[in-house]
This record gives sequence, C-alpha cells and structure tokens, in this order.
Amino acid sequence: MTKLKTSLSLALVLFCAGCAHSIVTTPDLVELKHGDAQLIDKNVAYYISKEDRNKQVSTPGGGGDKVSYYPYKELEPALYKSLSNVFRRAYPLESPTDLQTIQAKGITFVFTPTIATNSSSESALTWPPTKFTVTLTCKAVDVGGKGIWEKQFTGEGAAEFEEFKTDFSLAAKRASQSAFQQFQRALATDPEFRR
Repeated sequence: MTKLKTSLSLALVLFCAGCAHSIVTTPDLVELKHGDAQLIDKNVAYYISKEDRNKQVSTPGGGGDKVSYYPYKELEPALYKSLSNVFRRAYPLESPTDLQTIQAKGITFVFTPTIATNSSSESALTWPPTKFTVTLTCKAVDVGGKGIWEKQFTGEGAAEFEEFKTDFSLAAKRASQSAFQQFQRALATDPEFRR
C-alpha cells in the first residue's frame, strides 16, 4: 500500500510539472486611494482592444511550473480606478476613434495602456512566483488624436512562502499595486492634464 501511495504521489508530481497554474493580478483596489492632489475637472476615457482583454499570458513560477493570467482584463479595474481617482469621470471606449462617445461624454483625453509582465521563483518545491514584475506603458491623446503624454511604470512585487501560502497571487498583486500607484501619482502631478 505504501509503494502504491508513493507511486501515485510521484505520478502526480510528474503530471503537474510544467503545468500553468491560474493566478489573478488584480491589486487591492481599496489601496489605490485618491491621494491629496485636487481632482482634475475633466472627463477621460481609456481603450483596451478585445484581443488584449482576452489575452492569456503564461510566465515562470516555481518548480519548473508556470502561472497563467489575463493581464489586461485583470488590471482594467486598476486602470479605471486610477483614472477615476485623478479625473472627474472615466469611461471605457469600444474603439479608440469612437467620436460619438467622446463627444457625448465630453472626453478630453483618451488613454491606451500596454502591459508587459514577468515572474520568477527561487523555490524548487512550490509553484507560486516569489517575484513578479508589471510594466505599464500608457499613452494619452487629445480628442484630435494628437499624442500628448506617454510614460512607463514598472512595479515589482515579492512574496515568500509564509506570505503567499494563503494567496498564491500575492507577488503579482503587489507588483500591480506598485505600477498603478506610480501611474496615478504621475497623472495627478503632471501639469499637462491641468491646462
């Protein structure tokens, strides 16, 4: 019986090696706070294509495994919250040239994000990543389509076993939190948006 259990355990380990485990990269939105800067009295919008929103990504985890997630879909709430914390209103667009919505909502700027991620782990025994990186590049155009702003923000998150054993996504969430906090601070302090 002991040999059978050992064989089954070994088979399970071998079967799971190289697996892609699901995690979620959405940060704690409560922690994306408004901040001290005065709200900018303008309406803005953002555009994420359907292809990006449905894009699944796999990056390395521990023990030779991978983790998989949907960065655009999972980070869209953080993008919306950050824009809403800085500007009067934020709206999603179905198309970057959706003039009807742009005009109807009185939108001044349209933001388009590009998101890149990576992960790694120093553990050979557990699959959740101990390190995670989110790089957010965001462009803004005015209603005429003229580029007025583009910046990149890199958030890094780390989590050890004692921390992530109850939340396998912890390193990813911390990286996302950092990237969007930087993004929000840049929006709030850039004079370009207050003209």
